[in-house]
Amino acid sequence: MHRGRVLALLTMPALLAGAAPIAGCAGRDEAEGEPPTGAEALVLRLSELPGLLPPGGAAALPPRFSLFGDGRLISVPAGSPTGWPHLRADQVPPDGVRDLLHDAAALPEQAAADGPDAPVVRVVVGSTRGRRTVTLPRTDPAAARLRAALAGYGAGPAVPYQPTAVAIVATPADPPEPARPWPLPALTGEPLRGTAAGSTCLVLRGADLERVHREAATAGAGTRWSSAGRVWQVAPRPLLPDETGCADL
Repeated sequence: MHRGRVLALLTMPALLAGAAPIAGCAGRDEAEGEPPTGAEALVLRLSELPGLLPPGGAAALPPRFSLFGDGRLISVPAGSPTGWPHLRADQVPPDGVRDLLHDAAALPEQAAADGPDAPVVRVVVGSTRGRRTVTLPRTDPAAARLRAALAGYGAGPAVPYQPTAVAIVATPADPPEPARPWPLPALTGEPLRGTAAGSTCLVLRGADLERVHREAATAGAGTRWSSAGRVWQVAPRPLLPDETGCADL
């Protein structure tokens, strides 16, 4: 046999072996998909839920981080005061969006809980292949790394996020307490489900939103409100670019 042909046959397995990792990477990329594009397309959302949820459940808590296809990252600043949420907006470059999506897609499907009332991290991962939701203990190392990576993009000067709509999550106060009159439509809005069962939701826009914002600024977070013959405690929840109403909470 010709010597050159022998050498070619001997080196072929090594070449094939070297090509295997490339094929593996391609399969992984196809599985996680690409970041969606557009200002209203969710790439990932990370919510931090305490063991004991407040009135209104998870619906009353703005997500800690929400990343969108145009690179906008909307977050609740660390140490944000209670009451009316003040969110901030930052910009993540395209390479950063892809890296964050890859980290979120690599999260485990599930992990053992720290306890029945332990705080958790809930991550919604969105890509061109669809969405999935993962709930992990707050202490999970992978979730902590993702949270730290997201926080790193919010370290610069704060740019306020101005929502065009805010959902008012209202829960009957028990026992009733002294209350201020609610200035707008009755708080007996759309009933909520899940962890928010027993609460209602009312979406405010435009002049109604501005009026409630002014009232809430002088009332304080613990203020009770009277509406439709009942006393309520309320939590304003800004709607994010991919959310249109109460059903999205």
